[in-house]
Amino acid sequence: MNLLGIDLGTTSVKVAVFAPDGTRVAAATRRHTTHRPASGHAEQDPADWWAGLTGAVAELAAAGALRDLAAAGVCSQVNTHLVTDVAGEPLHPAITWQDGRCATVATTLTDGLSPQDRDRVRGGLGTVDASHPAARAAWLARHRPEVWERTGRLLAPKDWLLHRLTGAAVTDPLSAVGLVGPDGTYPEWLDLLVPGLRDLLPPLADPAAVAGETTGAGGLPAGLPVAVGTMDAWSALLGGGIAAAGDAIDVAGTSEVLAMAAEPGGGAPGVVSFPPWRGLHVHAGPTQAGGDALTWAAATLGAGVEDLLGLAATAAPGSGGVLFLPQLAGERAPLWDPELRGHWLGATFGTGRAELSRAVLEGVAHAARHVLGPLEDAAGRPAAALAVCGGGAGSDLWCQVKADVLDRPLRRTAERDAGVLGAALLAGLATGAGHSVGELVARMVRVEREFVPDPRVRGRLDDAHGRYRAAQQALAPLFRARPHG
Repeated sequence: MNLLGIDLGTTSVKVAVFAPDGTRVAAATRRHTTHRPASGHAEQDPADWWAGLTGAVAELAAAGALRDLAAAGVCSQVNTHLVTDVAGEPLHPAITWQDGRCATVATTLTDGLSPQDRDRVRGGLGTVDASHPAARAAWLARHRPEVWERTGRLLAPKDWLLHRLTGAAVTDPLSAVGLVGPDGTYPEWLDLLVPGLRDLLPPLADPAAVAGETTGAGGLPAGLPVAVGTMDAWSALLGGGIAAAGDAIDVAGTSEVLAMAAEPGGGAPGVVSFPPWRGLHVHAGPTQAGGDALTWAAATLGAGVEDLLGLAATAAPGSGGVLFLPQLAGERAPLWDPELRGHWLGATFGTGRAELSRAVLEGVAHAARHVLGPLEDAAGRPAAALAVCGGGAGSDLWCQVKADVLDRPLRRTAERDAGVLGAALLAGLATGAGHSVGELVARMVRVEREFVPDPRVRGRLDDAHGRYRAAQQALAPLFRARPHG
């Protein structure tokens, strides 16, 4: 019997059917739009999510791919929040993880926390940032009171999909990292930040528990067990083969998400430490822009993405001395600074579109390297290699650039959409298709190609990384918000 995975990502809904050995049987994708109605705002319409899911499911049904399903699993973007009424009907566009409108209110919330409570926020980061659900709730209460008064639930995208598919309102503690106390419950200090917040959050369950069965909504067959699932990044870790301490991964999607599994304990400033789950203790760091930076640069330079990659391939490593800082909408790990901004630096009369293009690839890789250092500190060991998956992993050039900048081998998975595979893997775990994460990973995840660092460019890229970090630090004060007058 096959397994179905659903991944509600930042740019699209992906649905795929996998055989028991992890081979993709069939897949369909539907894209959706991020709306930016004001500076710093980034919203999505949940109706677009549902239309994408139903369209993708209909395509698979027409191909006969839904006949032999044993279970389904769901993952989604996180730090994206949707408020609904008690029946699950959306009351406001979803505020996505890229949205920075809540930065000011987040600062006031952080100031109201005790030092002890700060240590528990967002997996040890110690601050309520602009994408924290408490910040979103406080912003809505202040700026959209008519919406807030009707709010019955605050949900992650996957939790809303689960509710529509099965009628069950449930989430998992990995997606809710920083919201869950050591005892596995929502802590009282959440209500100190936003009165009544805990009552709006769905009950917690294991990602590999069965949330419920499909009702026939969305075009899926009725009676199909659906796993609770988790965030897209965690799902991609599983679909990328993370199964034991020392395993590391780069999920190259709209943003770069790096993660590393370790022995219990540990941690480092700037990265998120997840609670242990089924023998895995994971530290992770999401950047703010990865593939998004490439898409922006292509549009800015008047080229398609593939054209830009072709231009980048004609420039030498080091991009002729040009640096690109990809903080186009601030930065998450390891700086967590929403006011940082992007730059091309170091251009000369000899700089052309090829150098600017390659600098974008290298800049995203430098941002990933900035995260890898704290991750290795948190894990207490260097990463011997990193698995790499996601849309950005489809470029051989970009994979080689990252291997060179990180100075680590990159092992590209055969299934690029590791998140949707991970969702299917959780479905298998929930319904007994495998007895452990390690067993299912060994059976369902395969490496397609390894990219080895080129020692000839080591010195040049180490120097570039030092200049990247120095430029970022020097330029940051220019974009700090200052009071008028």
